[in-house]
Amino acid sequence: MKFEVIVAVRYLKAKRKQAVISLITLISIIGVGAGVAALIIALAINAGFRDDLQRRLLGAQAHVSVLRKDRATGISDYLRTTKEVEQVPGVVFAAPAFYQKGLIYSGSQAAGIIVKGILPEMESPLSALSANMVDGSLKDFRDDSVILGKELSKTLGTFHGDRVKIVSIETSLTPLGAIPRNRTFTVSGLFESGLYDLDSTWVYIPLTAAQRLFGLGDVASTIEVKVNDIYQAKAIGRKIIDRIGADFDFTDWMTMNQSIFQALRLERIVTLITIGLIVLVAALNIVATLIMMVLEKTRDIAILMSMGATKDNIRRIFILQGVIIGVIGTAFGVVVGQTACRIADKYHLISLAPDVYSIAYVPFKAAALDSAIVAGLAVLISFVATLYPSAAASKLQPVEALRYE
Repeated sequence: MKFEVIVAVRYLKAKRKQAVISLITLISIIGVGAGVAALIIALAINAGFRDDLQRRLLGAQAHVSVLRKDRATGISDYLRTTKEVEQVPGVVFAAPAFYQKGLIYSGSQAAGIIVKGILPEMESPLSALSANMVDGSLKDFRDDSVILGKELSKTLGTFHGDRVKIVSIETSLTPLGAIPRNRTFTVSGLFESGLYDLDSTWVYIPLTAAQRLFGLGDVASTIEVKVNDIYQAKAIGRKIIDRIGADFDFTDWMTMNQSIFQALRLERIVTLITIGLIVLVAALNIVATLIMMVLEKTRDIAILMSMGATKDNIRRIFILQGVIIGVIGTAFGVVVGQTACRIADKYHLISLAPDVYSIAYVPFKAAALDSAIVAGLAVLISFVATLYPSAAASKLQPVEALRYE
């Protein structure tokens, strides 16, 4: 094999001594490198979006949400039910919560909101609310307190310590007729989850305050559950229902965000197909390079065969040429792709409109496994591209080649 490697490397060099490598070989290497780098970067963007969205969503949403099948009645014995849920294997923590739509007013500004009633001592181990607080603390959360999303506070022009009025969709009967229930709260903190929809619409108030505001009695809308394996959330949800009874139902985080992750999976497939064509084009460059090399080295091939080189030796020489081009190009592409991803992710080089994309910048996550798969496929395609030119070279007849030279 040493003989074939020496000849293959020699053939990749230009005739002139001052040139380190021929132009056409360099173009082939750059083509493979560009395809590999582009594919690694594209997969890193897709993985970055998926992981970032998943992390942010799970920081605000429960892994599993348990609800009554009759949504209108709510869960009356929610504390007992919460303890029952926590006994299910795989459940890390559970807490009751109350969700309802409403309106919030601050001076002349108003906005539609989603109100979440919580028990602050139970919310901290369940979600990332405490970690997402950019002003204030859950320790200051009292019966008349409200925590606003950062984007919502900008919309209202309201900040820590200001007072706001939350209006319920439920009404109360008064001598003046039915009027919406409302209550004034003091802003005790601001949170930023990194998801624009949440930061611009969600508010947190104490569970008891939410129950009084919406006039639905001592009930919870849902039992929110944190599990030890997020990818087993559906199976754990079924175990919870088996334990607490058929009057309940559940939904898991994958079902709630199914459309988002399906779109990202589809985008990943399209990316693989589309940018993978770049590697195929680079493989065609390798084919063209080797065919031209065979034509150029016809006399050399004939001399080698007349000196005892077998057809297999000749075939391996040109296979090695293509594989060397593929390996060098792939290594170059992996280094460029990984470096570009790390720099772009560290310095947030590509900004986004958060109100459109939910996040402020493009995240890059260049997984080692993705890079290894791309590199392996690139080298394999480079190898396949050598089969025809190497077979053509091995079929040359020494006498005929030398006669026409």
